[in-house]
Amino acid sequence: MNRYLIKNNIKLMYRSWGNILLFVIMPVILVFCLSSAFDTLMSKYEETDMTAGYRIEGDGITQEMIDAMAEVAEENSITLNEYPTGDPEKLIRDNGLTGFIVFKADTYTVYEDSSAKGKVLEYFVNEFYGNASAAAMGVDTDAVKLTVEHPEYKKSIDSKDYYGIVEIIYFGWCAIVAGAGIFMNEKKYKIRKRYQVANLTPFKEYMSKFIPIAVIASIGTVIAALLTVVLLGVHWGNPLLSIGILIASVAAASAFGIMIYNITDNMISTIIITFVIVWIFGFWGGAFETYLFSSHPMILKMISPLYHINRALTELSCMGQSDFVGSAVGYSGLIIAAASGIAILFGQIRKRGRA
Repeated sequence: MNRYLIKNNIKLMYRSWGNILLFVIMPVILVFCLSSAFDTLMSKYEETDMTAGYRIEGDGITQEMIDAMAEVAEENSITLNEYPTGDPEKLIRDNGLTGFIVFKADTYTVYEDSSAKGKVLEYFVNEFYGNASAAAMGVDTDAVKLTVEHPEYKKSIDSKDYYGIVEIIYFGWCAIVAGAGIFMNEKKYKIRKRYQVANLTPFKEYMSKFIPIAVIASIGTVIAALLTVVLLGVHWGNPLLSIGILIASVAAASAFGIMIYNITDNMISTIIITFVIVWIFGFWGGAFETYLFSSHPMILKMISPLYHINRALTELSCMGQSDFVGSAVGYSGLIIAAASGIAILFGQIRKRGRA
């Protein structure tokens, strides 16, 4: 009986093939739009050369020191140009300088632009003066150079990969749309009365809907993910694990959508309620404003299942591993179990009401 019902419900879903097609195409279109719009915001930092100006006002620094500083600066991608006259701040604006150094009798002043490069210039001058002073006092020093360290950090992800992943997840949570054909045709052809005659249990009735919706929605979501790879070059890290998390997410969304339908017994209400809840989950979880830059309280993010799934898949993409894999799968499993139980309960209540 179950096998027959699952097969029949899949046929009902294919009668509304347009919904399934939109389920595949729309996330790809949204990925293309958002990744283009936020490309500059999430672009990776690329080291570029710096140009700074300087002026000597006094006898505190010799030409030999200036020549040595210019040589060391060149090794660190900093070009020093002398400007004998002019206001330092105006020279920075007019010439696109990173900063300006004014050498006086016993001190120096570093004028900086608003970028982080200005701090790099200040650090360079401080290091040079420190090493030069030590050498003047007879301390043996190596060639003056910037100290370069490589602390551990989390690798960044570009907008194409980020939105190429999170929007697929977001649309996957609208899985109930793919199953709309089942519920609409169920009422249209009064299929529920046949279930009553067959004495179908609420559990079997639920599974006959959950399995085809979860399977078709998962296939559609995976196809959409593959399209992002082929058309946009989105990088999904650890493909097998990523697909597993994605399928678990869609299965949770399918159970959640059926639960809402069994409570409301109305397809329009189900879609509206589901979309509102999923939008909130997506808003907290980084589907629109990236969770990297999001200012939402952490407790709200942790409530959203999409946050766990988004983090797991995006970190797998850029780092190859994620501490959120367990919580993403666990959260999805918890939703499947809880939503299925509630859906079966309301199905049984409705069945008793019709008896």
